Amino acid sequence: MKRITKKQRDRDILNALDHRTPSKTVTTTPFIPISRDIYSPINDFIEKEMKNGLNYTLTKSRQKGIIVYLPKHMDFNQNHDVTLQHLTVISKLVELIKKNKGRVLPRGSYNLGSVNFDNLESISTPAALVLTAEISNWDDTLRNKLTPKVKRWNDDIYSQLSDLGFFDLFKNKPCIKPCSNEHPCSDKRLVRYKKGECGVKGKTKELKTDLMTIIGDSVNKWTFLHTGLGEAITNVSHHAYPDDYDARSSKKQWFLTGSYNEQTKQLKVAFYDQGIGIPNTLPGSKVKEKVLEYLSKLNIDHIERKKDEQLLKAAVEINRTSTGINDRGKGLQDLLEFIKQLKSGRLSILSGSGHYTYTMKNGNESSMTTALKRPILGTLIIWSVNL
Repeated sequence: MKRITKKQRDRDILNALDHRTPSKTVTTTPFIPISRDIYSPINDFIEKEMKNGLNYTLTKSRQKGIIVYLPKHMDFNQNHDVTLQHLTVISKLVELIKKNKGRVLPRGSYNLGSVNFDNLESISTPAALVLTAEISNWDDTLRNKLTPKVKRWNDDIYSQLSDLGFFDLFKNKPCIKPCSNEHPCSDKRLVRYKKGECGVKGKTKELKTDLMTIIGDSVNKWTFLHTGLGEAITNVSHHAYPDDYDARSSKKQWFLTGSYNEQTKQLKVAFYDQGIGIPNTLPGSKVKEKVLEYLSKLNIDHIERKKDEQLLKAAVEINRTSTGINDRGKGLQDLLEFIKQLKSGRLSILSGSGHYTYTMKNGNESSMTTALKRPILGTLIIWSVNL
């Protein structure tokens, strides 16, 4: 081969440069981590819960890394306080990660290292749904990097969460273990949870199909339940996530599941959104006058009327909607009507610091409102009947 001269080489370089595609300048905004003003209040909250019995350990790899150990029993009845304590701590820590855009938090901030399920022995369907929602938020914030470590899990808990679809959250899934004779699955049959976004339709039809499968028969008077759930989902789009609300999840989403106990014949449906909460939507809604009129008839003082449990009761009792449209906002009434048709059942709503319960037994109805010691972040609707 003939060796090219330096002059020829320089000419070739210039020709190559002339034919290059102009490079595009990519402008990036420098990442600014969250400030002490943002993480300090949550640090204070976490340290307060540590003193109040939170089950945790600090990681060795990071100064303020936290491993949260779930309690033995999680439900919103006998174990309401400890259940919400651990769920709220997880939610607050995930909120910090979201505000920091999924990146490594400042060293002064507490950071959620992991959630340990090893001590968990029982969990109700609604509690499992809320836990799934919080873990889903965490995984979304970290761009689906979480991997469940299930080696020491209780076998019944493993089977229950597997039936719920908990492991569908993760890209890296553990091997699913079948029920064994030593640890049989419970009599409760679960519907895999439905995760939807505002404006997406068709999930209640999917739930109906799944419920039919586990019940093995058609659900009488399904219309009332279908319209009630459909309306609850529609209300998420209209009210739970207002435009000026800094949502905890990256998407305006909700979670839905159902269960059927073969021994007791109890059908239960749970719906959860992570929005602003029913009590916070009523004072500024179009039914404000209706709410005030209803509360004025109650034998309670002015301060009592502003409490979440009273606003929640008003939301169920009044018949108009906050959109002013006749066919909207009657979802809760439809769920109540389903119970009345069967003359037995229960509707429980937890939202903010309020808890409303409607019960019908042998045709006799009663309702009760209570204040929650620990507020729930969002709205949880639990509906159950015995078929």
